[in-house]
Amino acid sequence: MSHFTKVKTVIQDHVILADALTELHYQFKIGETLPIRGYAGKVATGQVVVTTGCDYDIGFQRQENQSYDVCADWWGVQKGSTIRQEEFLNDVNRTYACLAIKKQVFEQGYIIEHEAIKANGEIELVVCERF
Repeated sequence: MSHFTKVKTVIQDHVILADALTELHYQFKIGETLPIRGYAGKVATGQVVVTTGCDYDIGFQRQENQSYDVCADWWGVQKGSTIRQEEFLNDVNRTYACLAIKKQVFEQGYIIEHEAIKANGEIELVVCERF
């Protein structure tokens, strides 16, 4: 039998989260109490919900410390779609972190001179001052 699993994250900014999901080409909704569909009609609620193309969703639930937990019935997601838990979490966390750093770089008056993705998947940013 399947069940919902929660994974803690350091994600806090829903705007950057939405940008990361968009960059990764996921369809999603944002709201206060959106349904996260699971096994046998079970439903949890979240504030950001990714549509997987099957009967199961991936949700992001805001916590008291303002971070988001990822909530999903991964058995159903992985059975009904091409999304895999570890790959999804790694991609979202990496993309979110890169976008958060870019936002901070711009807010501090710098520009990104060069951006590259290394063979191991790490993102390299070269930053310089604005003139």
